[in-house]
Amino acid sequence: MVEPENGSTLLLFPILRRLLLLAAFLAVPVIAGELVARKLIGDAVKHAVQARIGVAPKISFGSTPLLVQIAHGSLNAVSISAAGARIDGLPPLALSGTLRDVHLSSLTGLQGAIGSLSIELKLAANGVRELLATPACIDALPQGVLAALTRSPRVDLFAGRIDLLPPRGRAAEVRLRAYASGASVRFAIIGLDQGGAPMSAAQLASARAGTRCSRALSNLPFGVSLVSASAAPGALELAFAGSGASFSALG
Repeated sequence: MVEPENGSTLLLFPILRRLLLLAAFLAVPVIAGELVARKLIGDAVKHAVQARIGVAPKISFGSTPLLVQIAHGSLNAVSISAAGARIDGLPPLALSGTLRDVHLSSLTGLQGAIGSLSIELKLAANGVRELLATPACIDALPQGVLAALTRSPRVDLFAGRIDLLPPRGRAAEVRLRAYASGASVRFAIIGLDQGGAPMSAAQLASARAGTRCSRALSNLPFGVSLVSASAAPGALELAFAGSGASFSALG
């Protein structure tokens, strides 16, 4: 009984080897097609995004094979990220986003449409200072506070709060809250100290009435709209969303 079983096992080895070789042979064009698709479509999306943010982003299609997604008619999600992005005249910032339900209207022309997209931007302290350095904002603060802060204050960012301080020391302090209002990022004064002591409610109200700390964002990529703005540790975070955008390899 033992000998036939050993003989059957020996006969299986050549068959298994042939099946493995056949599977490997058939996998080669599939792998090559996947790599070509990722290269071509990745370049199309990359060029389209770069034309709108000024720098080349990193592109990721996720773990699902791209050929499978194309066969289903759309790409599930395309992730993008970039450092030093330039958007609507803002200082350089970090960008991350997701393009969902991406349809290819022309595979040969590498043109398509984006069902929906979300973009998150992070602006560091230097960029926030540049954003606030306007005649209607920092320059409009009470003279005593402005003299202590100078026109180039130190900017500290915390969860829900932006602090403006002198380059050295704490002779004055302005605390701001960032928020989105329509297409603008606005900064409301929530606290005002001078000489280490809080200013009166009347002085705080006067400072609020005399300043207009805001930045309109109207020329945004892919037609997205501002959704939220808030301070976080080390950065001002801006969130955007949109739908129905188009793209092509030519941008």
